[in-house]
Amino acid sequence: MKKEVLFLLTTTAILLPISIAHADENTEKPVPSKPPPLNLGNMVIESENNGLAASRHDSISSEDISNKQSQVTDTAKLLEDTAGMSFQSGGGISSLPIIRGLNDNRVKIEVNGMTVDSICPNHMNPALASIDRSNIGSISVLKGITPVRMGGDSIAGTISVESAKPDFAIEGEGILIDGKLSGFYRSNGDAFGGSVSAGIANEFVRFDYTGSNTQSRNYKDGNDNTVKSTSYKNQNHAFALSFNKDDHLLEIRGGQQYIPYQDFPTARMDLSNNDSIFGNMHYNGIFDWGSVDSRLFLENTSHTMNFREDRKAPEPMPMETKGINYGYKLQFEVPFDQDESIFRFGSEFKSSGINDFWPATVNRPSMMGPNSFINLNKATRDHFGVYLEWEKPWADKWQTVLGFRYDRIMADTGDVQGYNNLSNDFVATDYEQAQDFNALDHERDFNLFDVSLLIQYAASDWTSYTLGYARKNRAPSLQELYPWSTSPMPMTMIGWFSDGNGYVGNIDLEVETAHNISFTTNLSDPSVEQKWNLEISPFFSYVEDYIDADLCQECRRQPGNGFSYLRIANHDAYLWGIDVTGDMDLFTDPTYGDFSTNTVMSYVRGKRTDGNNLYHMMPFNLKLGLNHQLGGWQSSFDMQFIDTKDDVQQLRNELKTSSYILLNLKTSYKWEHVSIDVGIDNLLDKQYYAPLSGVYIGDQYPMTLISSKANTQNLAGQGRSVYVGLSLTY
Repeated sequence: MKKEVLFLLTTTAILLPISIAHADENTEKPVPSKPPPLNLGNMVIESENNGLAASRHDSISSEDISNKQSQVTDTAKLLEDTAGMSFQSGGGISSLPIIRGLNDNRVKIEVNGMTVDSICPNHMNPALASIDRSNIGSISVLKGITPVRMGGDSIAGTISVESAKPDFAIEGEGILIDGKLSGFYRSNGDAFGGSVSAGIANEFVRFDYTGSNTQSRNYKDGNDNTVKSTSYKNQNHAFALSFNKDDHLLEIRGGQQYIPYQDFPTARMDLSNNDSIFGNMHYNGIFDWGSVDSRLFLENTSHTMNFREDRKAPEPMPMETKGINYGYKLQFEVPFDQDESIFRFGSEFKSSGINDFWPATVNRPSMMGPNSFINLNKATRDHFGVYLEWEKPWADKWQTVLGFRYDRIMADTGDVQGYNNLSNDFVATDYEQAQDFNALDHERDFNLFDVSLLIQYAASDWTSYTLGYARKNRAPSLQELYPWSTSPMPMTMIGWFSDGNGYVGNIDLEVETAHNISFTTNLSDPSVEQKWNLEISPFFSYVEDYIDADLCQECRRQPGNGFSYLRIANHDAYLWGIDVTGDMDLFTDPTYGDFSTNTVMSYVRGKRTDGNNLYHMMPFNLKLGLNHQLGGWQSSFDMQFIDTKDDVQQLRNELKTSSYILLNLKTSYKWEHVSIDVGIDNLLDKQYYAPLSGVYIGDQYPMTLISSKANTQNLAGQGRSVYVGLSLTY
């Protein structure tokens, strides 16, 4: 009841500025002046400037985003040219982003202001999969040293995805009607899809609709072998109603996503249905004293897993998950013109609920009956946070951002049950384990205290330095705390790491506390043309109580075939590495056009203090690109080098991968309203295994790890793929 009252009171607080705006609509309101933006060492992919600092090589135009939409279906892969970013393979639209070696739950992901957690015990519906790439206006990535207003309950960084800002008609020019039609085809997997967007607006009101459909068969690797369990189909619909008056903007958004199937080659199960709906409201207003930005959101998901046809299962095994996320965000910004300081303060609340149950498949006592197996029984995780941030330029060359944040995380779950109530369960003693778990106090509360400090020094008009420190915290997720059974079959079906192992939770987990340090040197051409830019960012993180895993000591026996039953556990760990990005204009000629080059390089290393390597650390990787532009014609040729991965985690039986080089080529031409892009990925049809792809188990259906094939092969990457995309704007 307290939660609902808090949510209602905060909703009133968010809506109150809107009524104030109407009361003051005839009052002239000066726009608060702001100091130059601090370079946070972040990556911004945007169609418009969203206020976050970014050097020139850290941004691409909306045209480039549109061109990449024909190349990738997975929204997360729009970030693959960002230094420090890597990806854990999942389904065709559901890879998990990793920032500087820290993955999944450690990354805070916001989609139009909504912080949405994956409800699946295999994380098949991550937040970035909830929005189609055709509905994206900007993506911002803040790595490591995240300002407290953008962080909270995360230690890796923040990814913020926003739909395009509403465009209203100019006063006196009548009704504005615009939109876009696009389609694509990719040869590998016979992937195809399309999207449509349309909007109508006058000076004060705008309505938008965006819809998309994408699907693919199984893709083939560089040896022309079909990689099973890689097909997918995805449909999205989104609506937006926007109101604009003077310095006040109100956006109301809603939508629905339907995924009838998405196969997962690195998991024991496939997604056989995923339905989700969402609604959110965003208000931004400027007053004579400052500005306010507020959001309300609600998201509801129904998710089903099962064995699909590639696994040739003799019988189905449905796994049902229902989830809900709702909350608010409220931020005030108050500038002080006399010294150009800015104070920001605010709060946020988010409630997540998961009900994860696996229906019985038989009506007699057996491995899967006669009861429904209850993994999470109406589990809840409530997050309330407050913060204060101070941004100040101290002189022409110095600037700082200092922030403090407090978050309270409250987790709980109900009683559970096994497939049957026999004390001599067919597989293990689920009956006794359920009784033992139900006898415990399930409620767990966590207090998080974050501090972040950024100092920037502009040594000259071509050199700047940024030093940052952040103390960041993350409380355990529901899937890390509460899965309770150590029976082989339930453990086999739980695991979001793409490693094929089985997992059980740990109700006594501690909070992760990360101490992040980074130093960024930015060198750039001081001329107006800014013909070159280089950014070098070494970093170090020490994480107390890093949530990793140990061998399950309660399990009766381990499989002995390269897979393991594991228990989630805390260990201290540390990570270090470096990110380098750069670009340079090479040659300009009125006849032959403009030639340029760009580089992205990253390396990260992570270990536990007991000497074990951390899981899924990306080896040294380098991407070199050669670009050409002549009028509406743009082309690029890039080479991607990935080094050998031999620093693997033996605990998870992580496989080593060899080094490889991929060549990619694409070209596009844009007229006033029509654009076409054509490209070839993996030009030489190279057979390769991405370091973080995970183990390939998409061709089998073992109910336990003991019945699984041996762990000997990583997921192979896609072979050569030719793609073409066509877009029409009006």
